[in-house]
Amino acid sequence: MKTSEKLVSALLTVLLGVLFIVMKGGVVSVAMTILGAVLIVLGVLNLIDKQVAPAVVKIVIGALIIVCGWLIVRVVLYIVAALLLIYGILDLYARIKAGLKCDNVWKTVIVYAKPVLMIVLGLLLFLSSLDWIFVLVGICAILEGALMLFDLLKKEE
Repeated sequence: MKTSEKLVSALLTVLLGVLFIVMKGGVVSVAMTILGAVLIVLGVLNLIDKQVAPAVVKIVIGALIIVCGWLIVRVVLYIVAALLLIYGILDLYARIKAGLKCDNVWKTVIVYAKPVLMIVLGLLLFLSSLDWIFVLVGICAILEGALMLFDLLKKEE
């Protein structure tokens, strides 16, 4: 990748992070609307080319994304939350059953931290609003963009 492309990529990543923090769920709404509209346009273009079956599928999916976008996001979110809870509980049970202990207390805490964090994250996804997720994603994107910029500036020296 060229230096100019890396710079643009880093700046766009930071901008995306800021958008996630400022707009929160609005970013997803805009993205779903754009995706739905693109699918509808592609479906219409397929109709013009007399490809009826793919056109109908694209138009229907595009309309569903526009109309039911947040419902789809919620369902996927609940599925991910349930999987995190199940995996966290099973992993914690397996570690307790195996009697995992380490040399010191700190290492033992770290061994049990992963399943506990998964359980907590699953509960948070079930019980709270999505705003904190968008802020977290925004912070991660800003950090990623900043690291990309730092790496770019470091290589130029």
